[in-house]
Amino acid sequence: MKRAVKGLDHVVVMVDGIDAAEAAYRRLGFQVQPRGFHKKLGTANHLMIFDRDYFEILGIVEDTAFNTERREWLKDGGGLANVALATDGADLAFEAFQQAGLHPDAPLFFDRAVEVAGKTELAKFRTVRIPKTNMPVVGFFVCEQQTPQFVYRAEWAEHPNGARGILGVTVIADQPAKWTPELEKYFGVGSVTREGESLMVNTGTQPIRYLTCEDYAARYPGIVPVRQGDHPALLSVRVDDLATCAALLTGNGVRIVKPDAGRLIVPPSEAAHLTLEFSER
Repeated sequence: MKRAVKGLDHVVVMVDGIDAAEAAYRRLGFQVQPRGFHKKLGTANHLMIFDRDYFEILGIVEDTAFNTERREWLKDGGGLANVALATDGADLAFEAFQQAGLHPDAPLFFDRAVEVAGKTELAKFRTVRIPKTNMPVVGFFVCEQQTPQFVYRAEWAEHPNGARGILGVTVIADQPAKWTPELEKYFGVGSVTREGESLMVNTGTQPIRYLTCEDYAARYPGIVPVRQGDHPALLSVRVDDLATCAALLTGNGVRIVKPDAGRLIVPPSEAAHLTLEFSER
């Protein structure tokens, strides 16, 4: 059965200064893919590819009508901005979101050039955006990967820090429970579970957690959020071996925080305004 939403596809991290952000992520031990350009959108990106998902750093290279909101958002700093949802089809998602009352934009096609085995190919996508009026803190959109063979390649998923995939996303929210009805429009009735005052959202794959400021501070001691108020705050990444990852980061002069034996945290000052959590599971 085809599904409008079937989990996380990738995560978008907005950066103010893509050259510096690229250097920062190489220092963090990621294999950073060469810069891609979205001519229609006025943006450029670098991808950190894993086996089944990825995250990207995205910067503005030309002012366009499409990236007006992103430019406004960057005035308060960069950081985690969007979660792209996997789908069996952009048209299917558009219809489902219309029925759910999310007022989606019409599907948008765009592409970017990539080099594969010495040949230039076009990675092609169709996306469906949801306006801010139906944005539960995170900017969700659906991404139909039309050419996954030009995105998910085994040779691009080998990272010096041992990163293997996304474990989840964390959002800071003053009143997490109030977002439940909106989240269920995306992920279905029963997809949201209360965890005290906080929430866990079952997306179909990796979870999204909505934590109160107090719960966030308790789970990530010593980490100061990059923004005030409700905002997407943190990306969790699975690594093969935490000790190896820690040694690489320390060797590269990256400041890390170890709240317990099973996790290490990279503060936003080290990762272009994104807080990163590394864990083996």
